[in-house]
Amino acid sequence: MYKTYGELAAFFIVYIREAHAADSNWPTGYAISEQINEPTTFPERCGLTERLIEQGKLTLPSLVDGMNNATNAAYSAHPTRAFLVNTDGRLALAGDEGPWGLKPALDEIDRWLAEFKLTGVEPPMK
Repeated sequence: MYKTYGELAAFFIVYIREAHAADSNWPTGYAISEQINEPTTFPERCGLTERLIEQGKLTLPSLVDGMNNATNAAYSAHPTRAFLVNTDGRLALAGDEGPWGLKPALDEIDRWLAEFKLTGVEPPMK
């Protein structure tokens, strides 16, 4: 989607708190093998984000939520969620909380962007 619509829309990953850190109650094998612990400071969170970018694990422009997790709280983004913000700054689409809501949201965002690209008119918000 980023490759298809990257010139039409700005795409960002917002790195929020680590959901399955190696030092958490529910670690993933990947976090354990990569020694990804829950950052305790903002520089650690930024450093982990930079590391994942350098390794090619994050391939979109990335933003980092503060240690107060304000973005996560405002958007109920944990563990994963997709949003589409229209040109006036209002939400055009808020996907259901993930991981189950992620694919349907991405499909709807893809349809919205395809229509916008074709017509030049923002589709109605849902």
